[in-house]
Amino acid sequence: MAYDPTKPLNNAPVVSAELRNQFTGLKTLIDARPHRVDDVNGLGLAVQDPFDAAQMQAIADKLDELLDALKRA
Repeated sequence: MAYDPTKPLNNAPVVSAELRNQFTGLKTLIDARPHRVDDVNGLGLAVQDPFDAAQMQAIADKLDELLDALKRA
């Protein structure tokens, strides 16, 4: 059964089969999404003390790359 965001109705009695079908439908949707976070490589740097502006920019850029990958997933 496909996921139906309108179920269960507000104040409806709990029906285990309906909930099970909803969870199964959600899992199917999640499993169908491509996993693209593996495309993001680590920085491979050791942070300096005091912080170096170029390193901080590299961290910010990598975070942006990760967030973009998560949005595509």
